Amino acid sequence: MSVEALSACAHDRAARISWAGLLKRVFEIDVEHFPNCGGALKIIAAILESPVIEQILTHLGLQTWRPGCGDWLRLARVASREG
Repeated sequence: MSVEALSACAHDRAARISWAGLLKRVFEIDVEHFPNCGGALKIIAAILESPVIEQILTHLGLQTWRPGCGDWLRLARVASREG
């Protein structure tokens, strides 16, 4: 394959966005910088197992339930009444 053909293939490929870039774009959360000083953050782990996440949240005294389809509608109604 020629250099021109390789260059054209690379140019046509869609650019991939990192996980951190997607969080920033969708939720306006910058997981790569400290919010107060702007220093660099490094993600060292991701917890994906539901039981472990629930244990951590319970220990911290935080909500552990996950909304289902019907819950989103109820939450939207409550938020519209409060706002």
